[in-house]
Amino acid sequence: MKLLTSMYPRNGRLLPAGGWFTLALGVFLVTLEIVGRYTVSDLHDALAAFSLLMVVCAVVARHRREPLPWVNQLLTVANRCLDALACFRYDHGIDLRGTPPLPRRTPTLVFVILLVLLAWAAAAAGAWAAFPTGWRVLSYYLPYTVYLLFMLALWGMLIAITVVGIFVPVAMLDTRLKSWVGETDRRGAELAAIVGYAVLVATVAYFVPPVAVLALCVLVAVVAWIVYLPRGNDGAALLWRSSPGTPIYAVPLRRVLAVVVGLIALIAFDVLLTACGGRLLDSSRGNDTMPLTALLGTVAAWMMPGLFAAFLLKLYSARRNDPARRTPPTLHITGADRAAVRRAAQIAATWGWHVRLAPAKREAAFVGIEIVEPHQSEAKDFNPRWPLKVSLADLEEGTVKARLDRRDEIHVRRQLFRGLQKLFKRACMFKGPAGGGFWLAPHWWFVEAVAREDADASTEESPPLVGPAYGRVIPPRARQHSHAVLRATQIDMIFVEDGVSYRSLERALRVLTELYDVHAGQRRAEELHFRGLPKVKVMIHDYEPGNPFRSDLYPEPKFDDLSRVRVLHIFRDRGGHEETIEPPFDWSSTPVPVGALG
Repeated sequence: MKLLTSMYPRNGRLLPAGGWFTLALGVFLVTLEIVGRYTVSDLHDALAAFSLLMVVCAVVARHRREPLPWVNQLLTVANRCLDALACFRYDHGIDLRGTPPLPRRTPTLVFVILLVLLAWAAAAAGAWAAFPTGWRVLSYYLPYTVYLLFMLALWGMLIAITVVGIFVPVAMLDTRLKSWVGETDRRGAELAAIVGYAVLVATVAYFVPPVAVLALCVLVAVVAWIVYLPRGNDGAALLWRSSPGTPIYAVPLRRVLAVVVGLIALIAFDVLLTACGGRLLDSSRGNDTMPLTALLGTVAAWMMPGLFAAFLLKLYSARRNDPARRTPPTLHITGADRAAVRRAAQIAATWGWHVRLAPAKREAAFVGIEIVEPHQSEAKDFNPRWPLKVSLADLEEGTVKARLDRRDEIHVRRQLFRGLQKLFKRACMFKGPAGGGFWLAPHWWFVEAVAREDADASTEESPPLVGPAYGRVIPPRARQHSHAVLRATQIDMIFVEDGVSYRSLERALRVLTELYDVHAGQRRAEELHFRGLPKVKVMIHDYEPGNPFRSDLYPEPKFDDLSRVRVLHIFRDRGGHEETIEPPFDWSSTPVPVGALG
C-alpha cells in the first residue's frame, strides 16, 4: 500500500499546472469532432463555431492568469512562421522630388498575392462545381476544428464587408448633411439613413442574384490593371527596398492606387464566390447545406455597389480638387452697353477665362471689370478702383490682360493666406507634450490636412491630423496657386515648429511668392533668401536615403529614412548659431595723414 501511495504527487496534484484545463479542452475538441460528423447544415456549424470561439476566449483568459506551456509553444511556432515571412518585408518611404529618377519596379509580394487570389478563385469555383448544394461536405474529410476556423474567418470577412458597406455611404451622407444643416443634431437622419439603406440592400439581395456584383468586381479589377499599365512620370511616388543595402525602387502613386483597388476587388470577388457561388444565377433551394453562408454572402455582395460608388465619388472629388490642375480664372463683366459687354465676354473667352455677366452676382474670387467709353478708361492708371473701368479697345489690344492676371493672382494669394491663417490657429491648439511641430503641404492632393510631426505618439491632446481639411478652408484655385509656387521654388513640404507665430510663417511664405514673381518660377528657394527674417530660423534640407536632418541646436523632425523630400523648416530663433566674421584688415596699406609724415 505504501508503495502505491508513493506514486502520487506530493503536492496532491494528479496533473501538472493547467493539466485539468488542458484535459477538459481536449475532451471538448474530441466531442466537437464527433458531433461535427453528424451536422448537415452550416446553421449547426455556426453553433459549433460559437462554442469554439467561447473556448478560445477561455484559453486566452486562462493563459493570461496562469501561462499554459502548450500555448507558449504555439506562440513560439507562430513567431517562427512570421520570421520566415521576413523576405516579404519592405522598407518604404515617399518620393516628392522625382529627380534624379529612380528605377520603377513593383514589389514581388504584389504578384505573389495576385497568384494566391487567382488560385483561391479557381478553388472556390471548382468546389461549387463539384458540390452545387454546398461544399461543406469537405468538412468530413478535414478536421472539423480546422473547418470551423476557416468558416469563422469567412463569416468574419462577410460581416466586415457588410459593416463597411453600410458605414462608408452613411459617412459620406453625414458629410453632406453637415454641409446642409450645419452642426445641428443629425442622429435621427443618420439612423434613418442606416436603416433605410440596410432594408434596401436586403430587399435587393432577396430578389436579385449576386452574379452582377461579382461581374462588377472583375470589371473593377480589370480597369485597375489597365490604369496600372501606362508608364507615366508622376510627381510623387512610393519608394521601397527589400532590406537595407539593397537597391531602392519607385512606384508612382497612380500605380499604388491601381494595385490596392485591384487587389481589394479580387479579394471581394473571392470571398463572395466562396460564400454564395451556388446562388449566382438562381435563388435559394431547399436542399442547400450552407444557407447561412449564402445569405451573408448575398447581403455582403450587394454592399459592394455602394462601396464602389463611394470610391468613384471620392476619386472624382480628389481629381476635381487636385492642386496640380489649373482652373481658369473668372471675369465678371458689367456695363451699360450690352453689345459691348457681350463683345468683351467673347474676348475674355479667347483668353481662356470663364465669364460671368451682370446681373449675375460677383463673388469675391472674381476679377471685375466695367465696360466704359475710351475716355473713361482707367486701364493704365497707377491705383485704379475695382471693378476696373476698361474699354473695348483696351481688351482688344490685350495690354490689360496682364493687369487682370495679376489681380487674379492677388485674389488667390489672399484666399490662400486667409485659409492658412485659419488652419494655423487651429493647429496651434494641439501641441505635443515634448514640443515638436506640424507639417504643411496644401499643394498635394493626398495630404488631407495639417499633420502633427509626432503623429506616431498621437493622443487626444495631440491628434495626427489637426483642423479641417485643406479643401474645406482653402478654395481650389488658391491650392492650385500654392502648388505652382511651391513646385517652382522646389519646396515639397513645410515644417513649422511649435511656438512660431503665424506672422513669421506668413513672412517666410511671402519670400517664396516674391521669389516666384521675380524669377518667373525659374529659381528654387535657398536658405540665403530667408536671411533677415526676425524671430525665426529658416533651414532647407533635402531628405534622402542616408542624409537625415541633423542639428545640435534645433529639433529634428521625425521622417522616414527612405524618403526624398525637400523640406522648408521654420524654427524659433535660438540665437548664437551664427558666428560674426570680421572683414580682413591689412595694416600695410593703411593710408596715413599727410601731416603725420612731417
